[in-house]
Amino acid sequence: MKFSVIIPSFNQDKFIGSTLENVTRLKKDASKKGLIVEIILIDNESNAEVQKIIAHYRNEIDHVDISKDLGQYDAINKGLNICTGDYWTWLNTDDLIISEGFFRIAEQIQRDPEIDYIYGGIQYMDAEGKTLMDVNARIFTLDSLVNIDPGIFQPGSFFKTSFTRKIGLLKAYRCCFDYEYILRCLKNSAKLFVCDFPVSRFRYYSDSKTGSLIPVFIKEQLLISEDYGRKPLSKLTWFSKLRLLKHRLFPRR
Repeated sequence: MKFSVIIPSFNQDKFIGSTLENVTRLKKDASKKGLIVEIILIDNESNAEVQKIIAHYRNEIDHVDISKDLGQYDAINKGLNICTGDYWTWLNTDDLIISEGFFRIAEQIQRDPEIDYIYGGIQYMDAEGKTLMDVNARIFTLDSLVNIDPGIFQPGSFFKTSFTRKIGLLKAYRCCFDYEYILRCLKNSAKLFVCDFPVSRFRYYSDSKTGSLIPVFIKEQLLISEDYGRKPLSKLTWFSKLRLLKHRLFPRR
């Protein structure tokens, strides 16, 4: 069985070394278990320090593309167009895959190869790698994501390639392309499996995309959920608007 890990990269010289060390070690450990991990790095012409780090790991990376892209979604789409794994994921250059969780996911897929989308829990960590909290994966539905809580578990999610080829590439959102993509999976009746163990370590800090662009996330979630039938008086509607009001009144500095 083969897994593709797509890594969109842009100027993360502080963390990309840890991410590449993580996935190249995972690749070696997987080969000992008869699994193939394909690493695809798509870099948006990052700074010289990032290029030095990429060069250090280049022989262990299956595909390296260093060229201009239109943003994170576009970099992932470039990877999707060339990936050859039975299942695939994307991993940001400040996050990590938990090897034990990955191998347990592989075992579950081997037991049930009809799974289209599988995900597990997330360990949040700070900029220094200190664990902040563990978030257990929960079961969600199209309706719950659209009307109640848009929270997804993208880091450590794996998608069946033959399924996602049918539903197309990521759409051109700045932040919430993953939210839209998972809604699309559910709308197209993806067979889900939710793991009761952590699969990834997600780095949360003030300069991260998640930490610094909260109003953008909220606005995109509202636009996307409306496209998928969000009810005007749903919990997601009023809670999101309250959050936007809070950020207008008390902007983060």
